[in-house]
Amino acid sequence: MTAEAAMISRMPVLVKRIIAGILLVVVILYAGDWLVYRCRVAHASAFDSVKVNQFIAVPLKNGRNELDYMGSAQVGCVRAIFPRGGGNPCWWVRRHADQWT
Repeated sequence: MTAEAAMISRMPVLVKRIIAGILLVVVILYAGDWLVYRCRVAHASAFDSVKVNQFIAVPLKNGRNELDYMGSAQVGCVRAIFPRGGGNPCWWVRRHADQWT
């Protein structure tokens, strides 16, 4: 068996190890985020609010849409990496500060 053939035969093992490593990192990150969220809930600092701009798309007779500014509003969010407690993470809400209806 040549060196090239040996390397090709070990590729599936290497790919499985890389996928397992990535999966392990994601599980650890999710569990750590959950623990931090539970600690913040216990100390009443898990939730925050972010100011967002709200717009509405009004259909016109010619088939086009008119975009109207409805104002700004405070939207509740969760101080976590992943969505928790029925709310979106604050980092996500800040990145999507314009809401369209």
